[in-house]
Amino acid sequence: MAANNRLKAARVLKGMTQLQLAELVGLKEIEISRIETGRADADADLKRRIADLLGKPTFELFTA
Repeated sequence: MAANNRLKAARVLKGMTQLQLAELVGLKEIEISRIETGRADADADLKRRIADLLGKPTFELFTA
């Protein structure tokens, strides 16, 4: 899996830390880190929730 730089950039532009995003979607900070670095993938529901919180379309954050 490739690193998800679009997710990280959107999170930073929103002024959120990995911990803040993780708490809002019910994950641990390390899980957000793993998604951003490409060591883990999110399921469709989690992708949608993250995109909604960041105000972006899901495809913009999670499409290769």
